Amino acid sequence: DDAGLLLSRFGMPDVVRGGKGRIEGHIGWMGSPLSFHAPSLGGGLAIDLERGQFLRADPGIAKLLGVLSLQSLPRRLALDFRDVFSEGFAFDFVRGNARITEGVAHTNNLQMKGVSAAVLMEGQADIVRETQDLTAVVIPELNAGTASLVATVISPVTGLGTFLAQFLLRQPLQEAATRQFRITGSWSDPQVERVNRRNIHAGDAAASPSPDATAPGVTAP
Repeated sequence: DDAGLLLSRFGMPDVVRGGKGRIEGHIGWMGSPLSFHAPSLGGGLAIDLERGQFLRADPGIAKLLGVLSLQSLPRRLALDFRDVFSEGFAFDFVRGNARITEGVAHTNNLQMKGVSAAVLMEGQADIVRETQDLTAVVIPELNAGTASLVATVISPVTGLGTFLAQFLLRQPLQEAATRQFRITGSWSDPQVERVNRRNIHAGDAAASPSPDATAPGVTAP
């Protein structure tokens, strides 16, 4: 009923405000259930939350959520996204699938939609080393047409590449406004690089790792 309160119970207060929905899947690690062991962490998760906000996140794994909220974008790039991300991304929904292998989480269909922008992500996060290698696509200036299209669930089978190619085919004028970034480095000091926009074809998506097909699916709100 409240993702922020749930994270507080796990020792990560003030990371997310609100957020109602479902997190389904399975995870496991070697050793005692009471002694979390990140290097052997494995499994799959599906998340589908709505109506919440990422807050400034620190420390530990909460810093990864700070990366996902894209607070580092306005700090490091002279872009007009400060009103969207600087205080933490307020979302209408966050959903996607993740596959975790030996402490490294992979996703190719993470979607976050806010009032004035949408963010699509794929890549991996190393929970042990607290690093990431992510591609983030920011789609600003949402209107009725683009908002309804972005609300479409990205299948983990096809991934972000195929979805984005279809999106730009149906909304060709949106390509000029769409921004793509690569986020690398540590969770505490993410390195953000602007990437020139290019059409991503289905072949690119097929080459990227896909989440565990056995992970529960996500139902569109």
